[in-house]
Amino acid sequence: MAVNGARMVTRWVLMREWLNHQTDSWDLEVALEQYKMVKTSEAELQGLPAPSFEGEPSIPGKTEAAKTPDPTADDPPAD
Repeated sequence: MAVNGARMVTRWVLMREWLNHQTDSWDLEVALEQYKMVKTSEAELQGLPAPSFEGEPSIPGKTEAAKTPDPTADDPPAD
């Protein structure tokens, strides 16, 4: 029950940061690596085969994201 409560609090904090546009502090690359490590460790502890993360979408690095130009008002919407 404590774990579920911690998950709920974490989700609310993330949602509040997202709604308040405070996402600059999020490091998605580190979060993804931590997620992979946790899932791999859980599988090992349960005696299951390690999960495969092949074919997963990649997270652009900070340098790649900086190179992406911001859309202007004249740009048509992306489909």
